[in-house]
Amino acid sequence: MIGLRSDRSLHLQAFAWALPLLRERAGTVAGVVVLSCIGSAAALLPPYLTQRLVDEGIVRGRVDLVLQLCAVFLILMIGGVLVETLSRLSYLKLSAHILFGLREQVWRHLQTLAPTYYARTRGGEILSRLDGDVAEVQRFALDAPMAVLNGVFSLAVALGLMLSLSPQLTALVFALVPLQVAALIFSRPWLERSTQAMRKESAAMSSFFVESLRAMKFIQATNAARRQEAGLRAHHGDYFAALRRSQIASLGAGGLQRVLSGLGVLLVFAVGGSLAAAGDLSVGVVVAFIAYTTRAAGPLQTLAGVFMGWQRAKVSLQRIRELAAEQPTVQSPAQPVRLAEPVRGELRLDAVRFGYAAEAVLDGATLDIPAGAKLALVGASGAGKSTLIDLLQRHYDPQAGRLLLDGVRLDLLDLAELRRQIVVVDQEPVLTPGSIRDNLRFVAPDADEAALLRSLDLAGLARLAHTGGLDKPVGAMAAALSRGERLRLALARAILQDPAVLILDETTSGLDLPIAQAIIAAVDRVFGGRTRILITHNLASVGVVDRVVELRDGGLVEPDPVRTAAPLLRVVQ
Repeated sequence: MIGLRSDRSLHLQAFAWALPLLRERAGTVAGVVVLSCIGSAAALLPPYLTQRLVDEGIVRGRVDLVLQLCAVFLILMIGGVLVETLSRLSYLKLSAHILFGLREQVWRHLQTLAPTYYARTRGGEILSRLDGDVAEVQRFALDAPMAVLNGVFSLAVALGLMLSLSPQLTALVFALVPLQVAALIFSRPWLERSTQAMRKESAAMSSFFVESLRAMKFIQATNAARRQEAGLRAHHGDYFAALRRSQIASLGAGGLQRVLSGLGVLLVFAVGGSLAAAGDLSVGVVVAFIAYTTRAAGPLQTLAGVFMGWQRAKVSLQRIRELAAEQPTVQSPAQPVRLAEPVRGELRLDAVRFGYAAEAVLDGATLDIPAGAKLALVGASGAGKSTLIDLLQRHYDPQAGRLLLDGVRLDLLDLAELRRQIVVVDQEPVLTPGSIRDNLRFVAPDADEAALLRSLDLAGLARLAHTGGLDKPVGAMAAALSRGERLRLALARAILQDPAVLILDETTSGLDLPIAQAIIAAVDRVFGGRTRILITHNLASVGVVDRVVELRDGGLVEPDPVRTAAPLLRVVQ
């Protein structure tokens, strides 16, 4: 009973996800249903007309009836093609709407999840669920009801026509239906296990590609290409084995259905032929019944396909449910507080505590950062500097204590507004595929050409700005730009966002000191008077600061001067 309740729950969830999207296209749904029924009815008429053609036309020598029925056949064929074309095009539009809508729902949910989810989940696994599993759910949510409706309608029409021809042969043909149902029930666990294994291997191979492409430069530098090829061959072997098991399961279940359908045709030949030979049944009825037995197998095969499709969809639904069960760690409040204009950028951490599992990263951290201050934040690797940034941008909420911007708790602010006011430029900024213009407009879609050029100029990319550089492609993984250019482009994006607080997270780490100082000078020039937090391991690269704070043992403290000494540092207390 638990299994049945679980199955029913999954059925309802598949349709619940798709129902709002179906409502949006109610007219198209009705049109597809009507066209499908018309097409099915038109396809079931020829066998019935064949009986008349043989018994009343050919056997009785009525040439006029033969020609009339041939004309009707021609009309049915042409009409059937037109109806099927229109039905398929309408269905394609409806199917795409459902698929895209479901995928957008999942994508919307993914964009609310915390960084920890992406840290523990392989990229290929997410892609597999977003692409293959969503498509499988869409197919079942839309195809299954349509297939069941069409199959039941076709069987009902076929049953009515067959009964009008011969109740005896009709009972004989439909006596095999319980055997076909039993065969489906028998094959169910096999289909489900093989589908689950194939989905798992497919996700593993997708993860291998995503992770290897991201690390391609490292693979080349460490001469690991042959090991990667061996790894790919191993994934191919595992995937092929799972695919073969899945195909064997599908072929076995489908083959058994075809054998049972073929057995029905043989019974019609044997029994109907015997009756016709004895003069108890006309030849035309036998011919029509053979055609109907073959065609009736189509709806039965369709219903069997729905069952097998459900086994695949159930696996996909379970995988999507696992993803949907991941809850966002933060959300915008229902009635957010608006910051007073202009936003000053004053930050306060009040006894903030945060940790992962049982390990505390911040433990009672307290700090006041006045509006417009330039603060250098230092600390050992793993001390929690990145965690502090995530808290300031509210990817997480503190487990205790408060974080405030201009005196307002961060959890009372609208998330979009908070993240517009507090902007981070990372050590390795994320650049999207496309041109420099595309990357700038990623954060400021409404910015005009003049604003884009100005941001590049202020960020120190005037050379690109004045030589048609906006259309320059950044290349795969931004490989067409030097690291310094990537950092300046990220700075240009921050200029377009116009935040009250700018955070540089090890932005100049690894750069030559003159280049690092030039970038920081550009930051000071553009964001002078705004709050700046510079996370660094090299204080010499950040220029003059108002204060240096060290993150140590979960707290924010004044650093040991010996440990932070730098020739270019002047600390203003």
